[in-house]
Amino acid sequence: MCRWLGRGSMFVLSGAQARRLLGAAGARVGGRLVDVGAGDGEVSRRFAHLYDDKLATEISSCMRKALKTKGYTLLDTESWCEGGEFECVCMLNLLDRCAAPRGMLRQARAALASHGVLLLALVLPYKPYVEVTPDHKPTERLPITGVTFEEQVSSFVSFMREMGFELSAWSRAPYLCEGDFAQAYYWLDDSVYVFKPIDIKS
Repeated sequence: MCRWLGRGSMFVLSGAQARRLLGAAGARVGGRLVDVGAGDGEVSRRFAHLYDDKLATEISSCMRKALKTKGYTLLDTESWCEGGEFECVCMLNLLDRCAAPRGMLRQARAALASHGVLLLALVLPYKPYVEVTPDHKPTERLPITGVTFEEQVSSFVSFMREMGFELSAWSRAPYLCEGDFAQAYYWLDDSVYVFKPIDIKS
């Protein structure tokens, strides 16, 4: 219904901002990009042209239709990481809205090319809300600690290193999300990161 009503879009980064962030991280362009939990594709479409192939996963049927009209190749939400390596994996405001964020990150680590990057956005402070679970809580909660925005960024980056990702660049950005009947738009603080894969020492 969101697509037919023109609702559900969000703004995270402009194309120019994404290029600067990827450039600051020394990310290669070209190759394959996948946007995991892509929604209507409005976020990643601003920079997806930097890559040769753009793919996506999305559980909403109406959003999948929107993605197809924007030229995305759709992948299965469970097995997307098994179809070859990606130069860029996008997880944009996904980890606080999915039931198993650790599992998502393990999939991203497995799917990334050795020279690839994970482009990730996460609203802070961390307040997960999952539509598909009975209590709207994740089955896996990220171990993010701290009170301030900066403390939570530091905690998250440390956790990501344990998951096999090293921070290459990051930015703080306003996150504009279309709202509901009570409020037209919501303005939140987004932390946006570019991570590169690293080997985890045992």
